[in-house]
Amino acid sequence: MTPLCELADKHQTDKGGTSTMYGGVPGDTCHNYTPAYHAIYGDHRDAVLNVLEVGVNAGCSLRMWEEYFPNARIVGLDIRREVLFDGGRVRCYWADGGNPASLRDAVALAGGGPYDLIIDDGSHEEHHQIRTAETLLPFVSRDGCYVIEDIDCDCRPELLAAKIAAPAGMVWEAVPCGVGIGKARCRPGCEFCGGQAGETLIVYRWA
Repeated sequence: MTPLCELADKHQTDKGGTSTMYGGVPGDTCHNYTPAYHAIYGDHRDAVLNVLEVGVNAGCSLRMWEEYFPNARIVGLDIRREVLFDGGRVRCYWADGGNPASLRDAVALAGGGPYDLIIDDGSHEEHHQIRTAETLLPFVSRDGCYVIEDIDCDCRPELLAAKIAAPAGMVWEAVPCGVGIGKARCRPGCEFCGGQAGETLIVYRWA
């Protein structure tokens, strides 16, 4: 359990908690994402000043980021207006992951970039992941990361990355996260691994 895993438990987000979060129900999904985030940011958490996450839901992960990054402003974007909220260092704005103009407008309303961390945990639809990435990648700070969660084919992340036109000078890598709880693995019936492979994050950085 990393410090971020503990915060995931505290704030009840599925990014890296334990089975106790959902009463251990096998059908629930609990990812192993937080160890990967902690490996990237754990030694310089205080230096992170701006974080943006696409996908607000109940706001659990936004509150987790707020506590994990003590000096950062946390921005959440979502298409569902009813889930938007403001509190502490968290501010939420409306945006449609399939509409680049709305994403840019939301970033402008939030004060602009750059962002030290951008997470796409939105609709999980591939066409939204592509458009959202192509729109928001330019807003990543020089030492920052852009992370795509919940990809369709975890065992072949290159299938998604090949469709994203990233800015010149930006590169991606696959970060394996292993098998999580419940449905946290490659999709059932995957033609490459049969749904047995663990999950993968796609992480973009400036070279």
